[in-house]
Amino acid sequence: MTILPVHRFTDETTKAPKGKKAAVRALQAWQFLIAKASRREIIRYEHLRLVMGYRNDRPLSTILGHVMHLCSEWRLPPLTIIVVNQDGTPGPGFTEVPRAEFDQERERVYDQDWFSIVPPSIEQFHQAWVNAHGGPPPDEEV
Repeated sequence: MTILPVHRFTDETTKAPKGKKAAVRALQAWQFLIAKASRREIIRYEHLRLVMGYRNDRPLSTILGHVMHLCSEWRLPPLTIIVVNQDGTPGPGFTEVPRAEFDQERERVYDQDWFSIVPPSIEQFHQAWVNAHGGPPPDEEV
């Protein structure tokens, strides 16, 4: 019997080519966010940052952007709406819905059967970003 090695997101991010590192971490964020959504929970940026092993929130913008764009492209509710600031609302990078519709859209996220969806691939996250922005993400500390 062959024992396959465990793959860690930090290692996969290090190995990923320039421009695709945030897409690797988007898959990590996706897994965490769908679990939170299935329990009808919100999460603060600070908590997500700690779960993902970052010292500050800066990398989260690009990572969550990948998730947001993929949800939009796949016509899914905006999963990243459950990631919030101290005031309970998403940050300025969340551009999918007007502020007046946050509560309604959050309910759509909670009602979605996320675990019935095969998780997106790293390439699908990357392509969703490229489709939304016309090119790869900027080089960031991811």
